[in-house]
Amino acid sequence: MAICSHCKSVEGGNFCSNCGQPIVVERIDRNYAIQELMKLTGYEKGFIYTVKALAIHPGKVIRQYLKEDRQRITKPITFLILTSLIYTFISHYFKTDVIHTSMLKAVYGDSSAYQISLWIQNNYGYANLLMLAPITFWAKFLFDDFKYNAYETFVMTSLIMAEGMLLYTLQVLLNYVFPQLILLNECITAIVIFFYLSWAIGQFYGGTKGNYFKALLSYLLGVASFQVLVTVIGIFVDIVFKR
Repeated sequence: MAICSHCKSVEGGNFCSNCGQPIVVERIDRNYAIQELMKLTGYEKGFIYTVKALAIHPGKVIRQYLKEDRQRITKPITFLILTSLIYTFISHYFKTDVIHTSMLKAVYGDSSAYQISLWIQNNYGYANLLMLAPITFWAKFLFDDFKYNAYETFVMTSLIMAEGMLLYTLQVLLNYVFPQLILLNECITAIVIFFYLSWAIGQFYGGTKGNYFKALLSYLLGVASFQVLVTVIGIFVDIVFKR
């Protein structure tokens, strides 16, 4: 018999029947760290499984997460942050962010909108979290008849946008391997990403032709709303602080 360190119940098994706490808490050492890493990147559960499931049947796996099983795939925000970090690391490693910086400079000049856009480019983890709000809003608005609340819609957009970040990584690699074809690379990856996002969101909402179109529209309106907001904030900052 042992005493639970959390609620002080007397127990005879490996887990407390009162609070669920393990009776013997594992020591944090190399083996523990390896086990936690394997759980995170595991094939049957965790990061790799989530990537595979969202690539094959995103609508089904997200509906299961909302209504049945929340243990099998990586938590939505964690998954979004991890994929954003992968994209940012690869982009900085291959220096393709320099190309995008010059493009932003050409569009915005030395304005505050350029500085904000540059911050977004260098902080995709935070930027994706911010961009989720308008995309979630438009998805909730356009698919309101499905009765998913705002939080459930946010989970859906988080997981699909996170998978989209891995597709953006393809753009980084193409720009590195074929720098002379940057415009073609941008077009190819844009088509792939738009197709995936409209297909994945549309599949979540039933998979009809009309819903695929509304899915694409919700993403485009969300991105456009975010870009308009960035531009408006940049203009406001220039007017107020750069007189």
